[in-house]
Amino acid sequence: MIPSTGKIDRLLVELRPRLQCANFFISFPRKFADIESTTIELATDRITIVMKGEHERYEIRTGDYFQLHTQTLSSLVIKNRYICFRVNTNESVFGSERLSTGQGMQDDEPFRLACNVEACKKYRVLCNNCGGPLVQSSDQDEAGISFNRVLELPSEQLDTDDWFCHRHDHHPSDGAQQGASCQGESSTQLSTKFEPKPHELFYGTFYALLHRSVLQRVHVRNERFVYCKRCLQYLGTTRKNRSSVKLWYENVRFQPERSIPLALFRADDALELFHHLVRKTVREFNFVTHLGLPPSIKLMFELRRPGMEGDVFYLLMQIMDCQLSVFRAKQKRTGSGSSESCSDDIDDDRGTIDDSKMDLSHSGAVADGAAEDEDDDDDDDVFIDNSYRKHTIKLQRHRAMKLMYQYEKYEEQPLFVFWREDSNVVNLELSEPMFSAAVRYLDANSSYVPECYRVNLGFSMSYLDIS
Repeated sequence: MIPSTGKIDRLLVELRPRLQCANFFISFPRKFADIESTTIELATDRITIVMKGEHERYEIRTGDYFQLHTQTLSSLVIKNRYICFRVNTNESVFGSERLSTGQGMQDDEPFRLACNVEACKKYRVLCNNCGGPLVQSSDQDEAGISFNRVLELPSEQLDTDDWFCHRHDHHPSDGAQQGASCQGESSTQLSTKFEPKPHELFYGTFYALLHRSVLQRVHVRNERFVYCKRCLQYLGTTRKNRSSVKLWYENVRFQPERSIPLALFRADDALELFHHLVRKTVREFNFVTHLGLPPSIKLMFELRRPGMEGDVFYLLMQIMDCQLSVFRAKQKRTGSGSSESCSDDIDDDRGTIDDSKMDLSHSGAVADGAAEDEDDDDDDDVFIDNSYRKHTIKLQRHRAMKLMYQYEKYEEQPLFVFWREDSNVVNLELSEPMFSAAVRYLDANSSYVPECYRVNLGFSMSYLDIS
């Protein structure tokens, strides 16, 4: 028999306060076909899973967050390595649970990116791959460029008639006169104002816009794709009928005088910026939830590899729930000699059998003092068979978006064509590192749920953490 690891691989709990229920998805290292029998025991503040033959007890503590109705276990599925079920979260009478307004769950902080580049300060613009300069200064002693304005671009899907700060002819002192003069301009005319001048930098969630005349040490292929002239690293693209160049933030660095090169944003992690982008987009376009209606948000992310024959990939995301309370196993701090398990292993073997002690030490049980810390929690375990090894799992609360996603190379599939032509779908272009990081993250979170629950019509279910 393969020895048990004494661990739960993955644990996710969806809490649905309005439905007064919780959905449990638990994954183990071994398939249940190899286990003699499995028993689920319910208490108001915990769920215990007993594996006969393995001599393992897994106790999931829920009392810190919600109570369980012990007579309401339903939708039980035991398949491969997963146990899934639903339990009501009210103790006695359905409808008596007190619901929170959810105000504490709202995002009140402004969704603005912290940019490292400051106005009126000289920088050298460098290729992130080879460190070569992309801007050639006429003054050899003072190589670099100083940006008169550094501004964040508005979302591409918003109405540009509501934005004035990026207009070159806008002067705050003449606000009344400027407001009257721009009323007759169309949205198309105003959109042309979102082009930086030679000494200006505009930035979006994942790119920077610079004037084409500033970048002398770049090579442009097919009048579109921009490469570093020294190492031929792909940097970004030119914009059709525009004077600006779009540079992906991963490919460029900005070096202040007498300092190390800086990334465009203070957050330089592709996955963190992807989280920011999704939350910002959902917040701007998810107005229906403020009316008490269920959300219906579709996002379409596009990846275009360089070259005229470059492949095009799409990531389709449909947000099902924007403010879902989920719980995962609280990760135990690891130290020298401690286990990496997400559970707190407690030695419940009161006997003196040497083999049991050796087995416990091999599985990474905690120190003897841990049993004393758990004495109060073990008062109700007096009549439990002491030959079972007990693992206590504590939960940690998160906020997440529940979504369906699909990604594939574009070959004129009808579904992708339909999404591209749908005016209700938000279309955004991503760099390849950010696209790859997003796909890996969604794939990893998708494995919390068994295939029978997560796959539907080519889409997979996953979760995007927002806090």
